[in-house]
Amino acid sequence: MDLTNLSSGQQIILSEDIFNAVREAIQDLSASTGARNIIFAEANGYPVTYVGDFKGIDLPGLTSLAAGNFSATSKMASMLGQDGSFRYMYHEGESRNTYISDVGFNFILIVVFEPDIALGMVRIYTRKAIDLLRGVLESARVEEDKSREYLDAEFKALLSEELDKSMPF
Repeated sequence: MDLTNLSSGQQIILSEDIFNAVREAIQDLSASTGARNIIFAEANGYPVTYVGDFKGIDLPGLTSLAAGNFSATSKMASMLGQDGSFRYMYHEGESRNTYISDVGFNFILIVVFEPDIALGMVRIYTRKAIDLLRGVLESARVEEDKSREYLDAEFKALLSEELDKSMPF
């Protein structure tokens, strides 16, 4: 799965192991908080993986709106003199609350939970999950960098070899 890192324009390829580690992290977050839904999505709103009950919920619509909301608050943060964007957003409703977080590497995490679940608990466990996710995504970036270096070196060697073959001496 190719995903672009907004800060560097670099693509990250999530291997099956990395994807499974991300999925496990959000499942653990769900178990720790009792959240109804947790979505790991690209910052452009594309849902990558999720856990919970999504009956009657437009998942792509929800993630797109959350990403747009997060992007809008980034502009608000700069208008207020904040370097970068806000890292967390909280919306309180009558029957559902959302806690949206910037994971980094062009990803956001959306936690949907009932009002009777303590926001402080959601915040603590979400921050722990984000630390874990950042480590997982950093390892994916390092793996991708190593692969690129290897492929670049391999390509140069093959290209040089083919050029040598095509040049009459």
